[in-house]
Amino acid sequence: MGSSVFALPASAAERNRFHARSLEHQRPLSFVTMALSIGAYALFAGARAQLVAAPFPVWITVLAGLGLVLLVLAIPRSRSTAEFGLIGAAYVVIMQLAGNALVRDTGDPLVWMTPAVVAITLCAAPLWLTPRHFLLGSVCYYASTVPFVLSLPHDVAQLAIFGVWVVIAFTTAVVFHFGFYHFRYRHFKLEEALTALAATDALTGVMNRRAFLDEAARFIATRHKSGRAVALLFVDIDQFKSINEQFGHGAGDKALQNVADAIVQHAPEGALIARMGGEEFVVLVEEQPPTPIAGLAQSLRHAIAQIERPDGFVTVSIGVARMQGEGGDDLAALLERADEALFRAKQAGRNQVAFERGASLVAVRNTAANDALPQTVAPATMLRPRWRDVALVSHFQPLWSLPREKLIGIEALLRGEDGQGALVPPAVLFGGLSAAELGELDVLAHRCHLQSAAGRLPEGARLFLNILPSTFIRPGYEAELASMVDAAGLAPGDIVLELLESDDAGPDALSLAANRYRDCGFLIAVDDFGARYSNLDRLLRIQPDLVKLDGELIRARNRRSGRPLLRDLVTLLHQSDIVVVVEGVETTEELVLAVEAKVDIAQGFLLGRPNASPAPASTTPTRIDHAFDLAAEARAVRMSRFDCAIQPWLSGLAEASRQVQAGVPYAESLARLLAGRQCVRAFALGPTGRPALFEARGAARTEPPMSLHNGSDAAGGRWDHRAFFWKATHKNGQAVYSGPMLSPLTGCLCVIASIAIDVGNQQVLIAVELDWASPDLPWPEAA
Repeated sequence: MGSSVFALPASAAERNRFHARSLEHQRPLSFVTMALSIGAYALFAGARAQLVAAPFPVWITVLAGLGLVLLVLAIPRSRSTAEFGLIGAAYVVIMQLAGNALVRDTGDPLVWMTPAVVAITLCAAPLWLTPRHFLLGSVCYYASTVPFVLSLPHDVAQLAIFGVWVVIAFTTAVVFHFGFYHFRYRHFKLEEALTALAATDALTGVMNRRAFLDEAARFIATRHKSGRAVALLFVDIDQFKSINEQFGHGAGDKALQNVADAIVQHAPEGALIARMGGEEFVVLVEEQPPTPIAGLAQSLRHAIAQIERPDGFVTVSIGVARMQGEGGDDLAALLERADEALFRAKQAGRNQVAFERGASLVAVRNTAANDALPQTVAPATMLRPRWRDVALVSHFQPLWSLPREKLIGIEALLRGEDGQGALVPPAVLFGGLSAAELGELDVLAHRCHLQSAAGRLPEGARLFLNILPSTFIRPGYEAELASMVDAAGLAPGDIVLELLESDDAGPDALSLAANRYRDCGFLIAVDDFGARYSNLDRLLRIQPDLVKLDGELIRARNRRSGRPLLRDLVTLLHQSDIVVVVEGVETTEELVLAVEAKVDIAQGFLLGRPNASPAPASTTPTRIDHAFDLAAEARAVRMSRFDCAIQPWLSGLAEASRQVQAGVPYAESLARLLAGRQCVRAFALGPTGRPALFEARGAARTEPPMSLHNGSDAAGGRWDHRAFFWKATHKNGQAVYSGPMLSPLTGCLCVIASIAIDVGNQQVLIAVELDWASPDLPWPEAA
């Protein structure tokens, strides 16, 4: 702002903004001040009429008063500083000229005029918007006093007195005007600073979400009117969480700042750039025909890929959407389509640009809140069981078969209602209960659920009932439960018992009890597998029909590559003949993850919220079908990227094998492969996987601290049982790959490219082990 007493705007643009803002503030103040001065003018005219016998210039007074009123009424309608300044100049001139007429023939005009000259000057000084207005207005005003001066008697004393008053009034007015101008300017600077602070992301310096939404609406409306196209780029930093977790939030903040700087540098002039939260940025641009939006997105991705992070380079996934025409589109729809495209870019392996493919069937991030069915109460004739003065009611959440896209079951959840029908918090319903009371409530819940589901179970769906382990192992309860099921008009085969995670029963007792329930026809599920007491030993003892995975297992990822581990867990359970259920599916991303992992059944808010009605949402099969489409598209992209990434290694290995057959030493033949960025080692093995004919470390080989594999090599080992060996020997002379697999020497996930060739009279296998744990590398698709 400057340290001078009267700081002035530093640039023409800032001066224009300041004066425009001052106009908004000054209108009401000037309106009130000038309106009050009309009252003072009327009092002045009245005093002149009463105290002076000389003729009163009525028509001048009335005409001047009417002009002043019109000028005051014009103040709120002024649209520019020039209009406002013109109104002010006309006002003081009319005021002074009217005063000239009123003091004529008073006998002592100096006494009548001097207070008015001082008052008008001082009162008007703060109201001038700009110094230019002040100076021009003062010149006009004092020019209008010339007729008064000329009418004074040629008395040097009177002229001197009047001159002194003018000097005093003008000097004071200068101080008033520039002091008030400086005050308004400081206030304007503070207001701009606060506005910028509220609209700017403090870390990256670009707009924040709130400011972007405000500006983007105006940006789109302006382009719509002129018929110009608009595009939105949704940018997400890949694997950003790993930066914070492995290297600290300082490294994460630096990455965010660098990405924001790169976007600002490469985005076209006039683009709106904002950080939407976390590691997400948006760029709203007007499409320019010479530069297609695809080129902008790719250049932006390449530019960001040059930014270093502690373990490599930053990459981003970008989703692109275009405005789809006037009247049928808005900012929210544009953001949703770009978000859906971003999601597909991430599913395709990240470090990608994906474009919208039409209207989105479902929101990528939102849960199925809008699909929840209206709450329906149980039939009035149903007698609700009670517990601690609380009426027990059943809510049902659907479970969907993913491959069949069909409702497979509904889980019954216990809820409580008070006397007004409001739901009771779980802490009140279940809190402070002894083991015996919990068992009693568990049995009461089964009666409530079976009574609520009687005659209302959707066709082909099973009823999932939670059961405590202590209730599950209680002698004879299987027969008691079968009797309750029969009374509800259901069969035990319609019921899936979800064994809750608890430590109140041992694996042996649970295993024996499971056999009794199976003999009655019930199906058995283990809930929250992987949490606390629900471990693998318990699972293998009980041998359930279904397993519900704990949410933490669903979201588990490889710590280096970020690859989801869900598919490996599902494969393990499938090999034990167990159907896999995932709970807590709330977003399309999680649903796609379940589809890719070959999960059998899914449950969660995205697929249906708990509801008093057992009927499921009708839109859920569409959501599941959409997830399969996204998974298929992502799989095709990943496979294409993997083929592109592995092909140079396969070609290089084939060329190296030809050199070996031509008699070139292994070290020389494999030198180019060993220098590759991902090569951990290259080796050659005899026909039975031993002996090791050659081994050398590659450019990617590092010794991790505290590793069991430090200093290890292939010498003395046997490798003919590994996939890279038997796949290559089966396709003799053809380079193949295997993996991902855990490297026996480095302890990291790797892909091995190998080829079996005949050298002399024996078969030799040549292979290169590639570090494939980087988040940048696409994974091969397993069967």
